Amino acid sequence: MNLIKYNRHWESDYFYPFPKKRKHFEVLVEHLEKKQITELVGLRRTGKTTLLFQLINELKKKEIDPLQIWYFTYDENKINIEDLIFEFSRQTKVNYKEKKIYIFLDEIQKLDDFQSQLKVYFDLYPELKFFISGSTSLFIKRKTQESLAGRIFSILIKPLCFEEYLIFSEKESLLKNREIYTLEIEKEYENYWQNQFIETINMRIESDRRQYLTSIIKKIIYEDIPMVFSVENPEILFSIIKIIAQNPGYYLNYDNLGNDLQISSKTISKYISILEQSFLIKILYNYSRNQLSSEKKLKRVYLSSVSFCIALSDNVQKGSMAENAILSVKDYNFFWLDAYKHEVDFIETGNEKIIPIEIKYKSELKNNELQNLFLFTNKFNINNAVVMMKNPTSDFIEYKGLRIETKNIFLIRC
Repeated sequence: MNLIKYNRHWESDYFYPFPKKRKHFEVLVEHLEKKQITELVGLRRTGKTTLLFQLINELKKKEIDPLQIWYFTYDENKINIEDLIFEFSRQTKVNYKEKKIYIFLDEIQKLDDFQSQLKVYFDLYPELKFFISGSTSLFIKRKTQESLAGRIFSILIKPLCFEEYLIFSEKESLLKNREIYTLEIEKEYENYWQNQFIETINMRIESDRRQYLTSIIKKIIYEDIPMVFSVENPEILFSIIKIIAQNPGYYLNYDNLGNDLQISSKTISKYISILEQSFLIKILYNYSRNQLSSEKKLKRVYLSSVSFCIALSDNVQKGSMAENAILSVKDYNFFWLDAYKHEVDFIETGNEKIIPIEIKYKSELKNNELQNLFLFTNKFNINNAVVMMKNPTSDFIEYKGLRIETKNIFLIRC
């Protein structure tokens, strides 16, 4: 086996030609010196392989000997890890038992029992630092959870955020001069909704973009999921995705959905779980201070990328698109709905704070549009609230004694 063809960085002046970096890159750089295995998971086509190559570039910039940086993809050859490491050591003449080695394994889901093989080398050879990834993240994640608990860090690579979209479309200057380019920024934000994947940015024909995005969904449903789960009718999975695409923030009622699709509510529950584990959907729970209560209450569900909504449906309201776009790049797990149908879009939890967040895709608000934030803060005895909107003219809005922070929806960070 000729490993040189997989490792062009062994050439003294060669760097992989990927200058534009995603926000995840800085996080991954911090992992270079962490002992644990680092896995990149997430949807297909989010740039996981490119990030691996950029990390290799970073190591070369740090003057790490290129022969101590080993990259391999299992696209063509299913060589086991023991034989692969032996072959790398032989061809580079670097003793992996004595030197620090950075090993990047791509498309690793194609190697049988890869998790057990990694476990041996992680435990016995602390100088080996592994990064693993692959297009079938569902399969990788499930296998690593089984065998590598405590030995692995998982980094979720999400679709592009707006700032990244502008960088990859070479329009990042708009945000630096946003007072001048107000209309242009809004236009680009709505264009961003259909371009959360790097390869769609330069697609000029809408049908090509839709076909590309739909193909990602279908590969996950018809190829990835059957590798891990027994699914009698994958078409039902695709039907669920289309229903959610038409109704971002869909209220999940297993009985009603089962009746519509003519299958049992139990099967619907199983299929929803599978879609969530495959990174295609995001489930939000109705907030309660008691987590068990939250999980038993009504749920809302969104697609993991707003671009999928546009690919599979027409005429979705802009407000719903904005909600889905924000959720696709943030880590919110809750919404709030009370018995009187008062609702808050997202509840941010963490750092011992609870922050209700409303998404208002408009420039001006009526007072009654802030009522639900007030009711939530009053019920849970908190004094923080946020409204994300277009180009707010002040940093805060006062409503019934509640000081609500305003955030520009176009400036929300990854």
